[in-house]
Amino acid sequence: MSSLNLVDNYKRKFGAVFTPSKWADKFVEKHFFKEWLNGATVLDPTAGEGVFLKSFLNIARKQGIDLNHDKVGRLYGIELNQKYVNNFYKAVATEFSIEFPRANFIQGDIFFQEKEIKADLLVGNPPWVNFSDLEETYKEKIKHLYILFGLVKNQKDLLLGNARTDIATLVIAKALHSNLKENGKAIFFLPLSIFQNDGANQEFRNYNIRGVDFAVEDILDFNGKKIFEDILGRYGVAHFQRDKKQKFPIKYHIFKNDKWETHKAKPLFNLTDPLTVFDNAETEKRLDNFQKISLPKYCQPRQGINTCGANDIFFFDAHEILDDERVQLKNKMGDDIIISKKYVFPLTVSTTLSSSNPKPEKIILVPHFDNGKPIDIETLKKDKELFNYLSKYQVRLQNRKGVLINTWINKGFWWALMGVGEYSFASYKIMWKAFGDSLFAPKVLSPDSRLGSWQGNQSLNAYIGVASLHEAKQVLDKLTNPLIQEYLSSLRMQGTCNWAQPGRMKKLMEFV
Repeated sequence: MSSLNLVDNYKRKFGAVFTPSKWADKFVEKHFFKEWLNGATVLDPTAGEGVFLKSFLNIARKQGIDLNHDKVGRLYGIELNQKYVNNFYKAVATEFSIEFPRANFIQGDIFFQEKEIKADLLVGNPPWVNFSDLEETYKEKIKHLYILFGLVKNQKDLLLGNARTDIATLVIAKALHSNLKENGKAIFFLPLSIFQNDGANQEFRNYNIRGVDFAVEDILDFNGKKIFEDILGRYGVAHFQRDKKQKFPIKYHIFKNDKWETHKAKPLFNLTDPLTVFDNAETEKRLDNFQKISLPKYCQPRQGINTCGANDIFFFDAHEILDDERVQLKNKMGDDIIISKKYVFPLTVSTTLSSSNPKPEKIILVPHFDNGKPIDIETLKKDKELFNYLSKYQVRLQNRKGVLINTWINKGFWWALMGVGEYSFASYKIMWKAFGDSLFAPKVLSPDSRLGSWQGNQSLNAYIGVASLHEAKQVLDKLTNPLIQEYLSSLRMQGTCNWAQPGRMKKLMEFV
């Protein structure tokens, strides 16, 4: 494997996203350069090729400041990849004609240091990758640290919803706790999901790491400006202060028209909630006075049905209803089957929620009883063609990944789906786009006259299921409160996978 391929492979595995030098220079010069000149020590805990450390050297050279042993000796970096370490030493020798101390920029893992480097200032750009996307051996090596630093309560949480916890969060938590001196400061480039997503990074927002308080002083949101190549998510910069209680609101700066606009941000309901960004005092007041929507307990928002990576097996592009009992289905793989109509339902597509009278374009196969449990093997075998069809893909279905789906597979229900419950079979659905949108526009979907209740398409849709049209209209009326749109917009997750997911919507509701 070439060295280039090795580097690309490393970037994928560990989420290495290199900071452009001009942006590193801007933030170092504005925030930490003078403190370094006045004697502060600096550490980049995941240094890559040392762009932030080189910023200190570069700014000093531009200002005609002598790069003596004392100044250079107060810069430290840790980097996992030896190639990047070598590149740093070569670059410093070539660009600045100095010999950087060999003990100051070391190859190693910030999580596993025999002797911790403690600095007055932390600066850097931790890796951007979710725990669930790390390679298995590294997951096993570090998963206990998520519990140690309070980012999840137990390993089960890490395997379930919090598997999307960013490794950047772990780096920051560990470095603030173990590598920053008392009352020290830190600046990190990071994915804004740390502050604006529900669930995965929630425990970080207790603003305390193993008894050590820290505060987020302010956040800079690049607002979609292209800083990093090949990064589609939202990102920015956060300023931290160790040994300080978190207070809200904080300053939240948004990059617009090549300048920073300053807003305020705070969690609206609970300390660990995502940050709500306020354009003005009037918006803040309206949201502060928001009265939660009161709904019956069975009206919990739900996500659509999840095939766990087997859409082509359970989704069908063409159908023909043969009679009251049977339907003929065809999929892209060339399968053409006739099965019982009671296991098939209309599946939402991109146009379903925008149509005044939607017609089923796609069909989903749901081999479950109406109590939500997967049908048993005896019931499955009664529909011979359905049994033969699913058996054709048995090995693939058994090899699906995920803790929850494997619970069913290990019990012998390898045809099971996730996100199926009694609520899935509710006749009426108040449904909305939960993924990638910017407008909250829920709609009542009445059951199709021949195929029954509509099913949401995995995380793309969220819904509340009820039994009658009358109740559906009552729920819809409550969901048309304009403050819901204002709240969702204030979280700045427009166009992302976290736009209006069930967990986010539940914060606006109380169930009685």
